[in-house]
Amino acid sequence: MKKNIFVALLRGINVGGNNVIKMSELKALFEEIGFTSVATYIQSGNVIFDAGEDTKAAAMEKITAALQKKLGNPIKTALFSAREMQKII
Repeated sequence: MKKNIFVALLRGINVGGNNVIKMSELKALFEEIGFTSVATYIQSGNVIFDAGEDTKAAAMEKITAALQKKLGNPIKTALFSAREMQKII
């Protein structure tokens, strides 16, 4: 299976009592939509995962829909490939 590693940075998660989600629930949500090797970073809403065969656009579509369903409102998400994130760093 192809590895396709992404980093999702979710805005406004667990800030000021809004859009509260435990990182264990966020990890489970990403796994439920088919991603593997999912890891979260503290309570930040940052997630690294393997999207397998999914393109960046397909992964973003899945994330957006799942977060909307789970939290009831849209969550702004920045999605970067591992290569893009390395360039940023």
